[in-house]
Amino acid sequence: MPRTQEGYLWWQSHTERGLETQAVVPSSNHIDNTYHVIVIGAGFAGLVAARELAAKGLNVLIIEARDRIGGRTWTAQAFGEDFEMGGTWVHWNQPHLYAELTRYNLHRNLKTSNGTLKPEVTYWQKKAGTKSVLEPKAMEDVMEAAERLARKVFSMDGYTSKELMPYPHDPTRLAPWRKYDHLSVRDRLDAIKDESDENKAYFQGLTNTFGTSPSNEIGFTEALRWYALGGHSLTQLFEEAGLYKLGNGGMTSFAKAIFQDYSGAALFSTEITKISQSPDKATITTKDGRSLSAGRVICTIPLNVLKTITFEPPLSALKQQAIDKGHITGGAKIHYKLRHITPPWFYQALPPSPLCFAYTDHNGTKEESDGTYCIGFGLNGGISNIEDSEEVIKAFDQHIGADNEVDGYVSHDWVKDPFSRGTWACWGPSSSTVYLQELQLPHGRVMFASADTADGWRGFIDGALEQGKKAANDVLREYSKSHRANL
Repeated sequence: MPRTQEGYLWWQSHTERGLETQAVVPSSNHIDNTYHVIVIGAGFAGLVAARELAAKGLNVLIIEARDRIGGRTWTAQAFGEDFEMGGTWVHWNQPHLYAELTRYNLHRNLKTSNGTLKPEVTYWQKKAGTKSVLEPKAMEDVMEAAERLARKVFSMDGYTSKELMPYPHDPTRLAPWRKYDHLSVRDRLDAIKDESDENKAYFQGLTNTFGTSPSNEIGFTEALRWYALGGHSLTQLFEEAGLYKLGNGGMTSFAKAIFQDYSGAALFSTEITKISQSPDKATITTKDGRSLSAGRVICTIPLNVLKTITFEPPLSALKQQAIDKGHITGGAKIHYKLRHITPPWFYQALPPSPLCFAYTDHNGTKEESDGTYCIGFGLNGGISNIEDSEEVIKAFDQHIGADNEVDGYVSHDWVKDPFSRGTWACWGPSSSTVYLQELQLPHGRVMFASADTADGWRGFIDGALEQGKKAANDVLREYSKSHRANL
């Protein structure tokens, strides 16, 4: 099986840098110097944009810095199992994504994680040194209180959450939420006086998962959008954002389905450094000094990486300000292999725990179960080095334990990864109303498309597909107009 340069495996007997994955694909045999469209990035935004453009007869090139497709999603093979190293969760209420899954008949491959489907116990760590063990009935009471508090937090000045944000997929439409964009989740919680500190703490634990960040760093309207996308219900939201995933090859099977449907060229392991423009073309300069030109460019580079690219002419001051600010999500995702089989559990914590949340995934897919596999999500900065096995195992042993021992783990450091510089996008206060529309605007011949700047499911694969298709449609309209002008 192919092996990417990315990812890390720790086992008691050895370590590995670079994991096996079907996401590694070769570059095209022949690369021209000029194309109708160059798409930068082979994540889901880039793949779907390139597919749509090539299908309309345009000459398209994908340039990808990594040695694989998928961007911030890829499925690794280790310990005889599949592991989703990045983006994972899918749901039929994510419209762009589910349309693509049904197109490739992949919606029949959905499966669940047992720790989010029906945990037999929930571990709740409000502060260091303490951990509550909540049985299912107790969790029902906790979630009932959280739902009640959510209705208060996401209602303001006589507006219900539905009135504040009636159209979560259409953020440019005037709606009352815009006047509250300067607030953080913590600001709203502090304004609620008729709920206990315990209820507020657990609610913070839930919303901290939106950006693996403390509540004072997460924008109120960012959390409100998540809540609205979940049908104004925390229970429904967490089903949509953390229950269903793809089996039979995982996210890489999805990315490969789109890539195999693409008829253009692709160039991998090629980092770009500069995008320049003249009146009649855009030119891409690569790190190794190569120049490639196109009539249009679709740039799907993640928001936190755009600052490493030189644009000539320069970007607008507001767009550059947004890029310098970036998004806030910079945690870790660690797949632990545990020695003993354990019933399903879920873990949630507040800082200073290095893990924001964790849960069991499954007990192995082989004929003879070889332990329990669980997933831990680190708070921003909570785990400084995923290759430091002592630190990574200590995070599990001291904060979760779950009467188990860590035999091994796999992870990828998305924060230190130069082509992501973070995980999924979550925005802080005073961001959506100030930066979103500006980040979505083209820069001359350069269109931007990323899950980081999606209208609806921002930070999700659905958001990447939304933006990729939109950029492709914009390019097709431009070519259609220029063609008519030449008739």
